[in-house]
Amino acid sequence: MSRRGGSPPRPGRANLLSIQATSPASGAPLERIPAAHALHLVDVAEALGVPRDRLLSRWGVTETELTDPERWLDLPTLRRWVAITRRVSGEEALGLFLGARMQASNHGSLGFAAMTAPTIGAALEVARRFVPTRTRALALDVHRDGDRAAVTLEERADFGEARDVVLVALVVGIWRIGQALTGRALSGDVDFAFSAPPYAARFGALAPGRVRFDRPVTRLVFEAELLDLPLVMADPAAHRRACAQCDEQLQALSPRWADRVGDVLRASPPPALADVARALGVSARTLKRRLRDEGTSFGIVRARTFGARAQRLLERGASLDECAEALGYCDAASFGRAFKRWTGRPPGAARDRSG
Repeated sequence: MSRRGGSPPRPGRANLLSIQATSPASGAPLERIPAAHALHLVDVAEALGVPRDRLLSRWGVTETELTDPERWLDLPTLRRWVAITRRVSGEEALGLFLGARMQASNHGSLGFAAMTAPTIGAALEVARRFVPTRTRALALDVHRDGDRAAVTLEERADFGEARDVVLVALVVGIWRIGQALTGRALSGDVDFAFSAPPYAARFGALAPGRVRFDRPVTRLVFEAELLDLPLVMADPAAHRRACAQCDEQLQALSPRWADRVGDVLRASPPPALADVARALGVSARTLKRRLRDEGTSFGIVRARTFGARAQRLLERGASLDECAEALGYCDAASFGRAFKRWTGRPPGAARDRSG
């Protein structure tokens, strides 16, 4: 296989930063992934002709250290290692290779819960709900609108020069996992929130349909009926057990109710207080009390969450109409008034400041 321009390897192990990457407990920074995921990048580099020991030496780490479940990889290190891997392999399209290797079975309780879900829609809901048990650098949103549906990836941290690798790997990997879990070919369109990379023409069979760049958000868009497709490994009892394990991890890793509310509020369209409370398994009154005990309120968390999300959309060139749609507002004017309430300034001023 050539180092540049060759075909990605056949599916094998999971990608570097998959939707199952966990965030550390005990107050450690949330923008981290388990160091073990870097081994998948080592696998890709090896398939491209780079000896494992050579790459690990350049990284300054041993394979034993990467397999230690107590070790974590922060994002600056991830960015540096991706840059090194690109340089020594001569391969820019690392995200395509990583996505081709993604498997649900590599993702612990979260992967098992998704595999045993009854339908694609249920599996994606599991992923959306429990992504915070694995990382807060990314969030997943599943939205159904009439006969169309979308899975959107929200970036909540700066991936820098590794950004295209992470997002391409996730999009390709999610699509391939969907095909593996249903046993059938799936089609749809892909939007990326970055400009076309030099390897854009190489997506080919590793993309489910049209691939578009410079879009407001990164997402997979497909026929909503696909959400109802049954999974070949559906198992109600196993699914309940796996979800219970994920829920325990979520509660252990997200003790602050404000953080948990923020995670639910990132759904699209954004839910109301009663919906958030139901998703978290408490009454609306209990949720308000627990937020008050933390010195905040549902309104404050909502304003902070929506304001930050809207700011990111504006910085990436989204129109007011696109922001309104993403945040569940009926029109640009309604969104504009809400944005001013959240941030104290109109959307135009926020866009000017980002420019």
